[in-house]
Amino acid sequence: MDMIKVGPVGGRQQRGTHWDENGQVVQIFVSSKHNTISSLQFLFYENGKLVLSNKHGANDCESFCAVTLDYPTEFLTSISGSFRTSYGQSILSSISFGTNKGSYGPFGTPSADANKFTFQIGNYHSFGGFHGSKIRYGIESFGVYMKPITTSMIHFKDPPVNVKKEGVQEKKVLHKLRTSFTSF
Repeated sequence: MDMIKVGPVGGRQQRGTHWDENGQVVQIFVSSKHNTISSLQFLFYENGKLVLSNKHGANDCESFCAVTLDYPTEFLTSISGSFRTSYGQSILSSISFGTNKGSYGPFGTPSADANKFTFQIGNYHSFGGFHGSKIRYGIESFGVYMKPITTSMIHFKDPPVNVKKEGVQEKKVLHKLRTSFTSF
């Protein structure tokens, strides 16, 4: 299935090295230094195996956090954060992750002059991966891949009951409804 590429947010010129990671995310590793997200790394579940991505960003680290999802029942529903400008370049300064079971972050430090972003992924298993660009100091741009929902992801309601005739048929439907409510 084709995925939708959303973003990236952050650096407009994207002078850094581009990266793409796709799959069902199980863990997210966030390294930060001062007011900068130094690097991001991901653990994905692919074809029955755990696969660790490359580290995207710099090797500098003062703080490290591992976000471990309760896979497969926990999945990403939102990602938000902020970018700041440093020496004329955009750099990720904070990031947070929302799931169907809770939230993680913020990691890093949002600054007053930061450009904020939010990706609302939704309450389906629609997340498909990450993409962006990295520079010497950290993450320059950041985006997500979305899987379009399929009919198997949608829970259709039962069609309404149509009562065409008055009388016997209508009484049967009403009798069924009354007995189902009184049996509680």
